Amino acid sequence: MNEVQISRDISAISRAVNQIANSQDVLHQKQAVLQQSIGNVADAQDRTQGELLDLRAEFTEYRRRDELRHNLQVAHTEIIQVRQELETNFGHFAEVRRLATGALQALDVGIVTHGTIRQLSEELMLVTPRYWLAPALVAVAAWIRDDPELAQKALVETTRRDNDKAALFFALVLRRHRRNEATARWLRQYTARQDPTGLSREFTVILDAVSVGAFGHESKHLVMRQLGGWYEQLADDREIVDRQVDRWARLLDADRRPVDPRYTALPAISPTWPQLKELYEGATVHRTAEERFRAMFTGELPQSEDLRQRVDGILDGLVTGYDAEEAPLRHKEHELQEVVKADGDKVKAAKAVQTAAPLHEQTVDFLTLLSNAAVGDPRTGTSPGTQRFAVALAKDWIVEGAGRLEAANVGAQPPDVEFKLEGWSARIDQTTGEADLVAGLAAHIDAETDTAVARVKFAGPPLSAAIIAGIVLLLALWAGLAHNPGLAVFFLLAASGLAGWSAYQARTLPARRQELRRQGEQRRAVAVAQLRGGIAELVDLRADWERELALAPSLRSYLNRLNSTAFAAPAPGAKRGA
Repeated sequence: MNEVQISRDISAISRAVNQIANSQDVLHQKQAVLQQSIGNVADAQDRTQGELLDLRAEFTEYRRRDELRHNLQVAHTEIIQVRQELETNFGHFAEVRRLATGALQALDVGIVTHGTIRQLSEELMLVTPRYWLAPALVAVAAWIRDDPELAQKALVETTRRDNDKAALFFALVLRRHRRNEATARWLRQYTARQDPTGLSREFTVILDAVSVGAFGHESKHLVMRQLGGWYEQLADDREIVDRQVDRWARLLDADRRPVDPRYTALPAISPTWPQLKELYEGATVHRTAEERFRAMFTGELPQSEDLRQRVDGILDGLVTGYDAEEAPLRHKEHELQEVVKADGDKVKAAKAVQTAAPLHEQTVDFLTLLSNAAVGDPRTGTSPGTQRFAVALAKDWIVEGAGRLEAANVGAQPPDVEFKLEGWSARIDQTTGEADLVAGLAAHIDAETDTAVARVKFAGPPLSAAIIAGIVLLLALWAGLAHNPGLAVFFLLAASGLAGWSAYQARTLPARRQELRRQGEQRRAVAVAQLRGGIAELVDLRADWERELALAPSLRSYLNRLNSTAFAAPAPGAKRGA
């Protein structure tokens, strides 16, 4: 009976072991499915995180675009308001301006009577009680019809309202009619009152007149002598000169060329890339500046042989320039226009406004006025000829400003370039070889791979499970010898489960090590390719930088050959130099 019972117990234990084996197979399958599910969850989590980051970037970009659109709409609306205010408060000034040279030209061809000119000028005198140009037109009309008493009264009123503009206006009108001695007297009176450290904006008219040959022999030499004296006087003031040099350095530096988009590997693996990008773009200013100046001085400027046409162009520049009363609104309009040009970017617009600030100052020193004219901004009202003349005068500051940029660019060159990828970093300089860098990166990745492979061994929970399975098996034998089959079966099942799980973990070790080696090789190949690409791009970028910087002497040489006297045009019928 006992043998039968033992046989039954052994059969039961055998069936239980088979069930345990089957359960282990099922468990292994479920583990595989679970691991795959965990991998899928991890992939989904990575995708979700990536999508969230993309969504955040899109939302930030949307907010940015919405802010720019709002700024743009507000700027357009405020421009309309400012222009309406200009029209309301100063629109009548425009009527006087339109009449100024038109009246003179109409009288030239004899199709407008003196009475009509008198009537219009006196009407405008009534509607523009503060504007200097209205009594000036009355004086011109009275002078033309030979009414000295009215002309004298209007002349006094004009000079009372704006002495400087009146002097320039009458000098140009007299020169238009070839009254050269009277022109020289007005100009002598005008220049005698000027302070070279605080010239008004309309002094640009003098530069215009010199550049287009609107002055006669006596007036031209008077003006050139005065300009030369002021230039020498202020050129000794290092603070004023430094302001011009700094300004030209900023203007030249604003014309950078962007780095070629073909550079992709270097920005991805080098923390030094922002410095390298800044260095290259800073070196491109010399090429851009020389191209701009050469284009400016290329070709003949159209110069009319009719003195009146030349003078009329200068008169237009004088009378159409806005007056001090309009300055706040004009400046506000300029700020809003810069916002529109920047598509709503207020930071970019503010930089543009700051750069153009000297153009809007009511009084500037003579050197700043030269720079304003040389910049050639439409707001200065300078002609291309005037711009050439001013650049030729300002060439020393431009050359020095370009030299400062060149020195700063060379001084900003980093002593070495850092590469960082896959947890490895190194610095490269002129003595570093590509092979050494590649070997260092490969050794780093191989060492990390070996470390990861070494960590995959029969240890930790699998080893503990095997040891416990052995102990539990001993307990099962003890329970069998103690004639306690139930406890023996329990211990045997536990030992089989632990041993099966431990054996499964041991069987997967070679495959896991092989996968880690494969991933390490792939990682090393990709990283080495990135490093080689970054090194190649660094060599190309350095060559491009050196090539751009080598153009700096060419810019200096070209500017130094400019002679300001060559751009002071003679009057019609006069010889060059008269």
